[in-house]
Amino acid sequence: MLAFSRLFFYDIYVFNQMKTWHHIVFWIIVYASLTVIFADWFEGHMEAFFYVSLLMPVIMATSYFFNYFLVPRYLFKRRFFLFGLYSFYMLVVSLCLEMVVSILTMLLTIYYGIKENPPLFTDVLTMAGILYFVVLLSSFILLIRHYFADQRSIGSLEEKQTQLDQGYFTVRSNRQITRIIFDDLLYIESLADYIQMHLENGKSVTSKEKISHMEESLPQDFLRIHRSFIVNRSKISSFSREQVMVGDVEIPVSRSYRQQVVAKLSGQ
Repeated sequence: MLAFSRLFFYDIYVFNQMKTWHHIVFWIIVYASLTVIFADWFEGHMEAFFYVSLLMPVIMATSYFFNYFLVPRYLFKRRFFLFGLYSFYMLVVSLCLEMVVSILTMLLTIYYGIKENPPLFTDVLTMAGILYFVVLLSSFILLIRHYFADQRSIGSLEEKQTQLDQGYFTVRSNRQITRIIFDDLLYIESLADYIQMHLENGKSVTSKEKISHMEESLPQDFLRIHRSFIVNRSKISSFSREQVMVGDVEIPVSRSYRQQVVAKLSGQ
């Protein structure tokens, strides 16, 4: 159940993630496409470019509000009534703004003498269709990204569960994949930008993994006792509020983890 909860919130997080250059490329394509579409209406690319330049902020604001606010906050949380209500409000506001842009474009083209009789867009259905086509296109792209990220996440969870069942995990060390048996691992130490895994045979394995990532991947037999240390609970020979002994090694317990460590090691 915990794994599925983490997966659900991870899905929402992924849905809201998109690299900056992806945004830029997408909106450049939309910008160019709308300019070509409106060029026939205005009978000129310059006039269409001018109109689209004024219209783009409305389209972008509507798209981001719908995809990055309404969808994660209401649709993903199954609050369908509020999602529908706010979507309707958004449609009304965005259409009003589009009509303002159309009127402003008409006035400016007349003022600057670009065209004597510029078109005034009064077809509300056409305006709504153009607006929501762009919004839903961006939603479709985000859902595709969400789907593939979801599949990768499920695959990763299944792989981790398989490793847990088989009693080992793998890390990349010295450009190779190294298998670490849980029962052979004494403790993990974080050293700047890498970690060192100390094994029962006296050897150690170094990896670029983050200790926070290791904490999430390891089973409950391992305990975080310090921002720089994770220990194998079965290898602890003695402990106090300030330190634990793993073999002959004394490992400090930080103040922020002290209460949790004492409670778990004391069986409370």
